[in-house]
Amino acid sequence: MSRAALQWTQFRRLLLGTVTEALLEAGAALEFASIAIEFDPERSRFEVPRFNNYMRFAGQLTADLSAPMDAATCRRVERQLLAAWGDLLKSIELPVGDKLTNETSEVRVTCPAGATLTVAFDLEAD
Repeated sequence: MSRAALQWTQFRRLLLGTVTEALLEAGAALEFASIAIEFDPERSRFEVPRFNNYMRFAGQLTADLSAPMDAATCRRVERQLLAAWGDLLKSIELPVGDKLTNETSEVRVTCPAGATLTVAFDLEAD
């Protein structure tokens, strides 16, 4: 597996774990086998570690809900995911002594009174 492919796999797993933790903590009834993560290839880039460190992960996660999630729970999950991005940036240690700073942190959790949860994300650090 190439280094770039490994980095995307690592972030996919990190995102999946982070979203899963937030949803479990919120008590969401989720069909875990239905989870799908898609990155937007036009906007997403991963250039860490390099001299000019930069990462942007844009896309969405979708999953089927087995029970409705109310708006307050959706907002709580959204806040948890935004906080997790900040925590991740603080924890990354780059070999050149640089630090990644948050440029964009947009997370929108939608869970209409239906079957599909959507987590749209645009997370960028430089």
